[in-house]
Amino acid sequence: MGLNILLVNPNRFQNPPVIPISLEYLVTALEKHNHKVEILDLCFSDTPKNNLDKILNEKIFDMVGFTIRNIDSALYFNNEFFLPDFKPLIQCVKEQNIPIILGGSGFSAMPNEILAYLEADFGIIGPGEKIFPKFLELWQSKKITKKIFDGWEAGLDKELVNLRGDNVDYSRYLKEEGIVGFETHFGCNNQCPYCIEANTRLHFRDISCIIEELAHLVNQGYNHFHTCDTEFNTDLKFSIDFCTALIKRNLDLKWALYMKPTPHNEKLFELLHKSNAYLITLSVDSDERIQKLNSYTYDDLIQILNYCQKYDIKLAIDLLLGYPNEPLESVKKMINFFKVNRPFTVGIGFNYRVYNHTPLARLIKGDSSLQKKLNRPYTNSEDFLKPIFYNHLSQETLEELIDYDDLFKIAGITPGVNYQLI
Repeated sequence: MGLNILLVNPNRFQNPPVIPISLEYLVTALEKHNHKVEILDLCFSDTPKNNLDKILNEKIFDMVGFTIRNIDSALYFNNEFFLPDFKPLIQCVKEQNIPIILGGSGFSAMPNEILAYLEADFGIIGPGEKIFPKFLELWQSKKITKKIFDGWEAGLDKELVNLRGDNVDYSRYLKEEGIVGFETHFGCNNQCPYCIEANTRLHFRDISCIIEELAHLVNQGYNHFHTCDTEFNTDLKFSIDFCTALIKRNLDLKWALYMKPTPHNEKLFELLHKSNAYLITLSVDSDERIQKLNSYTYDDLIQILNYCQKYDIKLAIDLLLGYPNEPLESVKKMINFFKVNRPFTVGIGFNYRVYNHTPLARLIKGDSSLQKKLNRPYTNSEDFLKPIFYNHLSQETLEELIDYDDLFKIAGITPGVNYQLI
C-alpha cells in the first residue's frame, strides 16, 4: 500500500538559490513504488513555518522528509548557520505526530549530530533513491531497528529516468540567477582531508537515463545546466562516454561542470567542447601534500590550462590555501603559478570549515597549537556542528601576495559563483 509523503526543501539561501534536484529524484524513485509524493519548496518563502503549517493542516501525510543540503553557508565571511532556522519547521511536524526523516549531503556529513540537534526520528546518509523505498517498506511492516540508514551501501536505481520540472517552480530560481542542475554520479574518490564528500562510495547513473532527463528539460525550454557531481571526471571513461552520448543526441544546451585535476586527457576536453561545455570549475590545493594525496602536479594544471585554451572552455579555479602546517612558500608558489599561467578567474579560500569525522577535525582534536587558530574557543566537547573555521593565514598577507591582481577573488568577499561571473 502506498504512503503519502511530503518532501520539504527548507534551504532558503539565495546567493545563488539552488534547485532541490535531490527531492525531484526522490519523487521519481518513490512514485515507482506507488507512493504519493508532494514537494514543499520553501526557498523563497517569507513565512516558511506558516506555509508548512498550512499544507499539514490541509492534507494528510504518513511521513515528512527534509533535505539538509548544507549545515551552513561554508564560507567564513558572512557565514550563515542554517540548522537553527530548520528547528521550528521540524517542531511544526512533530506537533502533528508525523514521523520525520532527514537526508541530503549536509545531513550525511554529521548524521548523528544533526539528528539529535533537530530531534528528528530517522535519517538517510548518501543517495536515497533505493534506500528510502526500502526504509518505508520496513517502517510499514514495523521492522525498523535503527535510526540511520545507509544509502551509500544501497546505491542508485539505474533504471530511473528523472522526468523533472513539474514539482518545483524553476522560474523563480532562474530569475534569481539560479541554474538547472543534473547529476551523473554520486560519491567521490578524492582524498581531500577537509571535505565531507571525500572518499565516499561511487555510484554512476545510466548514461542513457541522464540524456533522457536532459532532453526532457530541454523540451520544456531549459538550456543552461550545471553538474551537481562533486567532480565530473571521477572516472575518465564514464566522463568520455557521457560526453559522446550528449554530442550524439545534439541537444540545444550549454553546460558547466566541476572537475578535479586528474584523471584527464585531451580527448575529454575535445568532447567537452563538442558537447557545449563552456565552463570548468577546477578544485586545486596549494598544499603539495594534498596534491600528492589526489595524484596531481603542477604539470597537470598546465596541461589543463592549455587544453581549455585550445578548446575554448573557460577555466575557473577554486583554490584552497593554508591547510594546517602548510608553509607559506607553497602558498606563494601557487599564487605565482596562476599569475603566470592565467585561467579565467581564481577564487581563493583560506579559512577551512571544520567538519567532524574528517581528517582535518581529527588533526585539530589532537593538536592544541592548531586549536588556537580556530575562530572561536575550542573545548573537548566540540562536535563541529556550529560553524567553526581554521586559519593561519591573515587576509592582509594574502592580499599582499595577490598584489591587486584582479584575477584573484577572495571567496565570501567577492559575491557570486563562477557561472555568474562569465
